[in-house]
Amino acid sequence: MAGQRKTEFGDFQTPDVLADQVAKLIQTVFPAPDMIVEPTCGLGSFVQSCIAVWKTGASYHGFDINPGYIDTCRRNIVPEADCHFETADFFLQNWRHFFSTEKKRILVIGNPPWVTNSALGVIKGGNLPKKNNFQELKGFAAKTGKANFDIAEWMLINLLESLQQHRSACVAMLCKTATARKALKHAWASQWNLSDSSLHRIDAKKYFNVAVDACLFVTFISLEKRTDHAAVYQDVSYEKKLSRFGLHGRELIANIDDYKKYSRIEGSSSYTWRSGIKHDAAKVMELTIKEGKLINGFHETVAIEDNYLYPLLKSSDLGNNRAEPRKFLLVTQQAPSDSTGKIRENAPETWAYLEKYSSILDGRKSSIYKKRDRFSIFGIGKYSFTPWKVAISALYKKLVFVPVGNIEGKPIMVDDTCYFIPCGSEQEAVLLAELLNSEESRRFLHALIFFDAKRPVNVDILKRIDIGKLADFTGMKEKFTEYCSSCVQASSPQQLTIF
Repeated sequence: MAGQRKTEFGDFQTPDVLADQVAKLIQTVFPAPDMIVEPTCGLGSFVQSCIAVWKTGASYHGFDINPGYIDTCRRNIVPEADCHFETADFFLQNWRHFFSTEKKRILVIGNPPWVTNSALGVIKGGNLPKKNNFQELKGFAAKTGKANFDIAEWMLINLLESLQQHRSACVAMLCKTATARKALKHAWASQWNLSDSSLHRIDAKKYFNVAVDACLFVTFISLEKRTDHAAVYQDVSYEKKLSRFGLHGRELIANIDDYKKYSRIEGSSSYTWRSGIKHDAAKVMELTIKEGKLINGFHETVAIEDNYLYPLLKSSDLGNNRAEPRKFLLVTQQAPSDSTGKIRENAPETWAYLEKYSSILDGRKSSIYKKRDRFSIFGIGKYSFTPWKVAISALYKKLVFVPVGNIEGKPIMVDDTCYFIPCGSEQEAVLLAELLNSEESRRFLHALIFFDAKRPVNVDILKRIDIGKLADFTGMKEKFTEYCSSCVQASSPQQLTIF
């Protein structure tokens, strides 16, 4: 229960040494605040650090949902400081009204909860904002992980919006790096009065014993100046600048400077990027060969026909530039509309195997399997069966595009954490891989990708490369015209003899 409560209320107290670093840094860029506010103060580490820096020149306000913490703050914080501590629910607090009562220089500082709304849903936590689709997602995106958000994201957006009519304010918050970017994207797209934003990396493992990419997020509210980019620094200082990211159109660009250099290869490519096969039952559907026998994820020997078996490359294979399959995949369909019932006639042993594990396959939770044939898969089509592909893992920081062929005429499949372009020939796949692995392509992709994301590479990023323009830019236009086509016809699925 203690761990659950810690999760629900984001109860990760900021170490004094880190709070001190943050307060001292902010003093250099926002030297004379009139009011300092810690919206989720916990035991008041930031209030204490700010008092040590600014002494009695400002009023201090701490809020927390835990009355025990507020009592501790009232007892322990320097009594001569102008401090005001109050038990309050952040989500019920009218921050716009609170800030509007003080026409002064405001510093909002702290460490909001590092937890997502879905994580709180799992533990039935109630420390949540009122539900609304503030990201304005629609359709499939609203049903999937894209609708999930950090509670800190909602809090940051709420605070920034509440400060919009203020003339001089600074917000300095510890949070996940991705959370800071999302809050900035929302603010920039809404054309809010933000300027001189920056992200300063921190070692979350060292300070909070959590393995996430985290930062100190700093931004200023100013009615005179508005910017839509932010600098990234190596640590809690302004000395080691790493890059600049910002808003271009409606999308975030990871490295603005490199994007400007290589944006000439951006466009609408004639190639279509595809996702690999999704099945959500690896122990059943993915098989290996050991001593001439097929083995499933339960370490059981499997005796089935070859009809529906295809060689498989996993994300880890592509990420390590391996094109030699170590696994096989049961591919139950050639298109999403195919009936799986014909497996019973064409491969009775395969059907019996699927039925043996029907509790697992029928129990897959994703909504994409609803109203589909039993044992269906997702991400399958004619494009899956082309004789060659050029593929990439979506999960690795090192970008490697791998030509993927076939075994005895049977195409090699990739899993759903990979993306690929279907190719009609080996020459086409090899050339596309050469183009996509070029320095120009890599620099352009690195300008777009935030590598701390759970899935750094996605279709939206890949399709921004116009491969024809890339071929022209790299001096390979003639070769590209000779070997590559804008449309590839899928070959018929082939039989594969395993033994």
